[in-house]
Amino acid sequence: MRLLTRLALAFLALLAAPVAVQAAEKEKPVKVTYRFTPPAPREQSPAQMAEKSDGCTSCHVQTDQPTMHKTPAVRLGCTDCHGGDASVRGNPSLGYGHADNKAAEALAHVQPTYPKSWHGTSANPQRSYTLLNREAPEFIRFVNPSDYRVAREACGSCHLEVIEAAERSIMATGAMLWGGAAYNNGILKQKNYIMGEAYTRDGKPACLLSPTTTLSAEEYAKACDPAFPADKILSDKERARGALAKMYPLPNWTVIPPGDVFRVFERGGRNIITQFPEIGLPNPTGSIQRLEEPGRPDLKQSNRGPGTGIRVAIPVLNIHKTRLNDPFMWFLGTNDQPGDYRSSGCASCHVVYANDREPRHSLTWAQYCRDGQTATVDPTIKDKMVMPGAKPGYGDAHGGKDSHGGDGKGGDGWDGSGHGALIDPKGGKRKESGHPVQHAFTRAIPTAQCMNCHMHQPNIFLNSYLGYTMWDYESDAPQLWPGPENTLPKPAGMSDAEFAKKYREQRYPTAKETFAVLDRNPEAAAPKGLWGDVEFLRDVYDVNPTNKDTQFADYHGHGWNFRGIFKRDRNGNLLNADGNMATYGTDTANIVSPDDPERWRKRCSLLPTPEQVKLCEDNADPDKPGVEGKFVPAGLNPGKTVHMMDIHAEKGMQCADCHFAQDSHGNGYIQGEVANAVEIGCKDCHGTADALPTLLTSNVAARPQGTNLALLRNPDGRRRFEWQYDDDGNAIGLIQRSIVDPKLEWQVSLVKQTVTKGAPQFNAKAARAKLMSRLNSGNGEFAWDASIPAAERAHGDDKLTCFTCHLSWTTSCGGCHLPIEANWKTKGHHFEGDQSRNFATYNPQVARDEMFQLGRHQTTKGNIIAPVRSTSALVLSSTNINRERIYIQQPPISSAGYSSQAFAPHFPHTVRLTETKQCSDCHLSAADDNNAIMSQLLLLGTNFVNFVGLNVWSGMEDGFQATRVTEWDEPQAVIGSYLHRYAYPDYYRLHVDQNGRELKNWVRGKTFDKKFSGETQALEEFANIVQGTSGRVSCLQQRGEYMFVAEGRGGFRVYDVASIGNKGFSERIVRAPFSALGHDTHVKTSNATCMAIGTTQPISVARNRDITANFPENQEQVMHELYRYAVITDSAEGLILVDIDTLADGEFRNNRLTRALTWNPDNVLAGARHITLAGTVAYITTDAGLVVVDLDQPLAPQVKAQIPLTDARASAIQFRYLWVTDADGVKLFDVTDLRQPVAVPEGTIRLANARKLYLARTYLYVAAKADGLVIVDVTRPAAPQVWPSLTFGGTMNDVEDVMVATTNASLFAYVADGRNGVKILQLTSPSSQPNFYGFSPRPVPELIAYAKTPSAALALSKGLDRDRAVDETGGQIAVFGRLGSRPFTRSEMEALFLYQKDGQSLLYKVRDEP
Repeated sequence: MRLLTRLALAFLALLAAPVAVQAAEKEKPVKVTYRFTPPAPREQSPAQMAEKSDGCTSCHVQTDQPTMHKTPAVRLGCTDCHGGDASVRGNPSLGYGHADNKAAEALAHVQPTYPKSWHGTSANPQRSYTLLNREAPEFIRFVNPSDYRVAREACGSCHLEVIEAAERSIMATGAMLWGGAAYNNGILKQKNYIMGEAYTRDGKPACLLSPTTTLSAEEYAKACDPAFPADKILSDKERARGALAKMYPLPNWTVIPPGDVFRVFERGGRNIITQFPEIGLPNPTGSIQRLEEPGRPDLKQSNRGPGTGIRVAIPVLNIHKTRLNDPFMWFLGTNDQPGDYRSSGCASCHVVYANDREPRHSLTWAQYCRDGQTATVDPTIKDKMVMPGAKPGYGDAHGGKDSHGGDGKGGDGWDGSGHGALIDPKGGKRKESGHPVQHAFTRAIPTAQCMNCHMHQPNIFLNSYLGYTMWDYESDAPQLWPGPENTLPKPAGMSDAEFAKKYREQRYPTAKETFAVLDRNPEAAAPKGLWGDVEFLRDVYDVNPTNKDTQFADYHGHGWNFRGIFKRDRNGNLLNADGNMATYGTDTANIVSPDDPERWRKRCSLLPTPEQVKLCEDNADPDKPGVEGKFVPAGLNPGKTVHMMDIHAEKGMQCADCHFAQDSHGNGYIQGEVANAVEIGCKDCHGTADALPTLLTSNVAARPQGTNLALLRNPDGRRRFEWQYDDDGNAIGLIQRSIVDPKLEWQVSLVKQTVTKGAPQFNAKAARAKLMSRLNSGNGEFAWDASIPAAERAHGDDKLTCFTCHLSWTTSCGGCHLPIEANWKTKGHHFEGDQSRNFATYNPQVARDEMFQLGRHQTTKGNIIAPVRSTSALVLSSTNINRERIYIQQPPISSAGYSSQAFAPHFPHTVRLTETKQCSDCHLSAADDNNAIMSQLLLLGTNFVNFVGLNVWSGMEDGFQATRVTEWDEPQAVIGSYLHRYAYPDYYRLHVDQNGRELKNWVRGKTFDKKFSGETQALEEFANIVQGTSGRVSCLQQRGEYMFVAEGRGGFRVYDVASIGNKGFSERIVRAPFSALGHDTHVKTSNATCMAIGTTQPISVARNRDITANFPENQEQVMHELYRYAVITDSAEGLILVDIDTLADGEFRNNRLTRALTWNPDNVLAGARHITLAGTVAYITTDAGLVVVDLDQPLAPQVKAQIPLTDARASAIQFRYLWVTDADGVKLFDVTDLRQPVAVPEGTIRLANARKLYLARTYLYVAAKADGLVIVDVTRPAAPQVWPSLTFGGTMNDVEDVMVATTNASLFAYVADGRNGVKILQLTSPSSQPNFYGFSPRPVPELIAYAKTPSAALALSKGLDRDRAVDETGGQIAVFGRLGSRPFTRSEMEALFLYQKDGQSLLYKVRDEP
């Protein structure tokens, strides 16, 4: 009777449960009394094991692996791991939905304290984020015994050491992401990262400690105390390997230091409005002053104070709240989109979910598709279906009709509220999502499972390993953007009306619709695109056959699209397998036409070997026999061109084939950087030029003796690695076998064989690279052969990483825009669901694949040479509660004072057999055609990927103007551009047809739409803001929130431009006030003709001095003193230096700018009119010509050279060459010695009236006054190719200045066209230039927009440098994200192109052929 009562009460409770809600929603806990379940035993008898599974198997009559382990040696009952009551039995013959079985289930299963969040099903809930921290550990153990909170109880008897290591691993703590974001964006000063995720059994944030050999047990118990010295926990040797002593929980910030605030101009005055909900600095006394002190307002530190007017800085909001930072191993995956399905803890990796259909990404797992659906034999799960009409991502309640394949007796029919798969657009059924493929642990982990976490950043190494980077919104835009020009066919079964609405009209999502998409995908462009529909997203791969520009990946974690990278030459031409990537359109025999129908999929007969032909034919598309199929098997690279996935991936190697158990679990220490957590190195499997591999791991994280790879065995018992021997017992080869597919094995390439002459594997290029001497013979020649001692080799393992040469391409994040909305309440994803009124989105703007750059690796790697990539480049915007744009696209300053345009050494995992780096990628080419390549390589910048943003700034005769040139919303398309045409087709037509392409002051949109809502087509103000000045503005430069202006007779002045987009400001450009408590940012001079600052990136010398003096453990370089100054030319006074560093020091009352230096010895700078800074060297044009000034000691300049020129005007530098305009046109100078320019007469370009000029990689853009814009191909600087001048029918005929910048995938020129105002040209686009990718695609200019100016447009402010980390004299500008890593010094740069002879520095040049 008691049992029946318990069953009835349990069943009633189940029926009374409210309908399911999103896992992240707030829910009150239900009181549950939990029974004690002892830890799982290490050993037990078969009878004991059976007793603990008896009741469970009465319903779960079949399972994939009863113990989750394949081996019968493991004896575990169901309740040993999961808990629950194995004495309760069910009766499947009644149907799983029968009331008796439901009641039995309620007793047998452990019940959650948040039942609505689990949806009554065993599928993982969507976007549960911190649910596991709130849920009872007993229930967590029930749903996932391997979750780190409870893994000790379920798995600890056998795997305790592994569990403890995994908890400290970087994949669990996320330390590098949190620490790097905090340091690079000026939030915390610790570069030895101190924050990470770890939790106790009951979900409380926990401190982590590395194991110690130096402390007693009593001392170790106190080591988490912040006062306990961290340096006592580890030995010096352990710290030298990169181990961190302790790690504290990630803070739940509400107020932070002003990491992204540089200076504010505040007038002070009467405080009228007193209500600032959740914005500004908290008022500590609760009182409100009637008057505010200038620079120190009472309630808020300007509209962009700490936290941009909303308490928390945008990088912090990004950490807390956006999908960019999905949960780490302590939490479930988000389980909502292909690529996002996984569990937590050990099961994050060892229990596989279906995420990708691509065989090379998943091998044997690819057959299970990409929707997180199961292939289990368990009858309680295998037939669970989603019913038509269910919400996307949700199916039926557990046990409902059709959910288990039973008859649904019991009346608890499906209500559409449970979790399940996405909805089939054809109305058919689909299996429920969120289940593992099998109820089994495995070591056969596919790359697709790793991708679940290693997706972000979207351009990080796992994407590049598979040959992808994040989509740029432009390639194949007609396929993915809805609008009149969308090229997709109507889906089967869709009505004409629905097709027209979904595919052929611009989308105007409501706030609710927008938020629903952004909850899955943090990119703000998604609600406007077709991929914002999750059904379209999952099938994006299926549009590939009709794509023109690229191919998309089949995984879509975060809701993102990823574009394929293909082999191209430097001009962007597609190449076949034999093509030479170091050419400029000259390897015509191997160029693949962008219209070739076989560029993506080719006939099998074109493959080079019979084995590949057969493999291709066996996997061909059934509808196209003899042609490569939709998915190609491991070992093939589809199409005539080459998909640049890593050769290991192409052959079918999964991540787990290189990164063995320790790399996945950790080595027991807390790690803050990925490179310190890896035990495997290239030479461990491939050997060196002198020796075959030892098969002992040797990287930083390896144990002292290394892991012996020869002892590893696969699940089938065969050796992972096996040597091959000849009849004499000599090793002649090495085989590696796949851990995922037992039928797959590879012949390992052995370095010693490739460099040994006479060996079948000998490769002359490889031998030359590996055996090259670093000592020249005195004539610029360098010998190479096997006789060169290892210590004298130029490219030895002790000097540079293997992948420096062996990579094929490098991914770089040229910049991401993070706007914040202060009027959307959202929850934190890494805390207990706390709400706050702010929301940030993540919007990649420039993800490039051709930026090959070098620098110094971190200290733990010996500071050897390594590839470097741009890793984090944020521009931040903020919208307050009134939807006023109070902070517009400002870059933060790093804690080290450097720009937050962060760089870091990087292994992109893009190794290829033939598409490797060549000699001319790193050294001067004998053809003298790689000047721009070298500038990119050395991190000097190329002015190609520079960022302009919302406004282009132009100087005029008596003022300057901010011209609005882009949309505010994402994607931030340039108005009138190719992207504008497809992403905003209605707005594009208004621009073209209504406004005649003019950028003018006007208002677009509607006050109310047809539903009386102001959300869908909101009013958008377009305003070109004009600021008057006291004189002619011939030079101006924006940096951060300031505009630095040389305004002729008005002298030098700094303006506050942060509120340029804030329509709530009557004065959007602000001069500093002149009260006694305010600021004075004006310096009077006689005639300020030009000015320059060391970088367009915001920096702070004061911060740098603090870090280098007080945090020596950060291993930062001292920033050069010149970076604190603005350098001004004055036609009468010469050179003037003004200290502007106070604008970035966080002190609001010390900004009274004064001259630090006035310098003009012997009137050498008479008539000074333009200045270019190349590090500490200034090139100044004067009445007499060009004067070179050394500013290494800024307050004691030295004249180094004077070169007579007639009417010298302006100059521009790129690596070894300086171009100067004068009365004859453009003159070229060799500045290999920066201080002693040497004229190169053959490089002269004759022009009638050359004004200013701009270099963007291999093209020079010259403002040629009446001749308009002249483009010059300077691939070979001494042999320029001048193009016909551009005037667009005489409409552009007064050109004074030009600037080039990249937005998304396209290149733009901004032209100051004198009396004609400002012109915007699109130089490359998918429509005008099919080869728009590549290092330097040929520009095809199109006039897309223009703006009028009140007086002649004379000058332009250069965009934000995005690929410049160091100056020409070796001064570091941008922060590097690894301890001890840095850019090259000047002498290190010169080692790549100079040698010494008789005390002279002489050039040496290289050819790519040996």
